[in-house]
This record gives sequence, structure tokens and C-alpha cells, in this order.
Amino acid sequence: MAALTYSPKFAPAAAADAKAGKSFWVRVWDRIVEARMRQVEREIRVHLSYLPAETREYYKDLPFQR
Repeated sequence: MAALTYSPKFAPAAAADAKAGKSFWVRVWDRIVEARMRQVEREIRVHLSYLPAETREYYKDLPFQR
């Protein structure tokens, strides 16, 4: 018995079908990661007042502070 693997170069139809969309579990995992990132950003914003002014100035361009 032999096993073969095909790259998209040799099997373009199969590659197109494989890239149709994300699976259910990948979408669930992405949502979990996004939710945790939002929670981290909230926690950082809450505790920014404890940092010295120089540090806050250095990190003023973080995406969630805009």
C-alpha cells in the first residue's frame, strides 16, 4: 500500500475545495481568542493609571488606547 500527497500545484481543484471556508471549531477558537484579547485590553486600560507618566507616554500608541 502506498500513500500519496498532492500539492495545490498538482491538484488545483482539491486545493480550491479545501480553502472554501473555516471549520466550525476554527471559528469557535477564533472567537475565544478575540474575547480573551478584549478582556486583556480592558484590564490594561483599568490599570494604566498605576503606571508612571513616562511609561504611559511611551505606550500611548497601543491600538486599544485610541
